[in-house]
Amino acid sequence: MINYRQLSMDVIHAGQAISGAYVASPTFSQYGYSWLRDGTWIAAAMAKRGERASAEAFHSWAARTLLRYEAQIEHLLAKLERGETPAEADYLPTRFHVDGELGQEEWTDFQLDGYGAWLWGLAEFCQTASHPLWQEARPAVHLLVRYLQALWQSPNYDCWEENRNHIHTATLAAIYGGFTSVRCLDPELVSADWPTRIREYVLATCVARDGHFVKYIGNEEVDASLLWTALPFGLVAVDDPLFVATLAKVERDLHYPGGGVYRFKADTYFGGGEWLLLAAWLGWAYIETGRADEARPILRWIEAQATESGEMPEQVDTHCLDASYVPCWINRWGTSACPLLWSHAMYLLLEARLREES
Repeated sequence: MINYRQLSMDVIHAGQAISGAYVASPTFSQYGYSWLRDGTWIAAAMAKRGERASAEAFHSWAARTLLRYEAQIEHLLAKLERGETPAEADYLPTRFHVDGELGQEEWTDFQLDGYGAWLWGLAEFCQTASHPLWQEARPAVHLLVRYLQALWQSPNYDCWEENRNHIHTATLAAIYGGFTSVRCLDPELVSADWPTRIREYVLATCVARDGHFVKYIGNEEVDASLLWTALPFGLVAVDDPLFVATLAKVERDLHYPGGGVYRFKADTYFGGGEWLLLAAWLGWAYIETGRADEARPILRWIEAQATESGEMPEQVDTHCLDASYVPCWINRWGTSACPLLWSHAMYLLLEARLREES
C-alpha cells in the first residue's frame, strides 16, 4: 500500500534545488521553474510536516532572488511616480529559474498573487520579527511591499495566468493576506490603513448582485481560487455570508460530484479537467466549516488520481469540461504535468488537517 504522505514529501524533496527553490514539476515541459505561488504552498506543507529546513531554504532563496531585481523594481516605481506606463518587461516575473535567473521565453509574467502569497507564507513561517529568517528577508519584504502598494489596483494576469486586463478577487485577497501578515509581525513595514483599504475595495467592487465573490471585476462567475478569500488569507471569515455564498456556488458550479474541482466553468486548459489541489482546498473549506466528514472522501479521491508509483498530477481528464482541447495542448506542450509539487503539497496540508480533526 502506498504511503502517500511519505511519497509526497519525497517528491517535494526531489524537486527542491540546491538553491532552495522548488521546481513546479520536474517532468512537464513548461514547469521547470519556481513560482512563488506554488513554492509558498509547498513550503507551508513541508513546515507542517516538520521539514522546516526545506521551507526555510525556499523562503531564503525567494528573498535573495527578489533583492537581485531591486534595481528593476526601483526603475518601475520611478516610472509610476512620473506618471509613465510601465512596459511589460518592467514588472517582476511570475517564475524564475531555480538559480534565480529570469526565463528567456515569452510568458504571462505580470502577476501579483504569488507575491502577496509569499509575504503571507514567509510571515506565517517566521511567526516573530526576531526570527533570523525574517531579519534576513526583511529588506526583500520592504521592497515587495512597496511594489505591491504601487500596483495592487492594476489589471494583471490571474493566478491561472489568464485575463491580463482585469482585476481579480483572489489576487486582491492574496495581497490583503500578505499585508495583514506582515503588519502583524512587523508593523513598521505596513501601515494599518493598507489592509483596510484593500478589503473595502474588494467589498465595494468584487461582490456579485446575489452576494458571492466574483471571478474578476465585471465577471460574476466564480473561480475556485475564491476559496482563498477566507482560506488562508482571511479577507473574510469562513462564516461570513459572502464566503458561505461563494463556497456554495463553487460547490454547485465547479465541484464534480464525487470527484475533483474545476478552476472555472469556461476552462479549456488541457480540456478543463478536475484539479487535485483545488479539491484539497475544498476539503479544507469543509473542515473549517464543520463538515470534516465531507473532506475525507475528497482526500481518498485525490489519492485515487495518483499514478501507480504515487505521483500526483495537476489535473485529470476523466470529466473534462471540453475534451476537444486536450489534443491541442498535448501537441503543444506534451501530456499534463505529473507530478505537480503543488498537488502533493495540498494533499499533505489536507491530510494533516484531517488528522487534527480525528
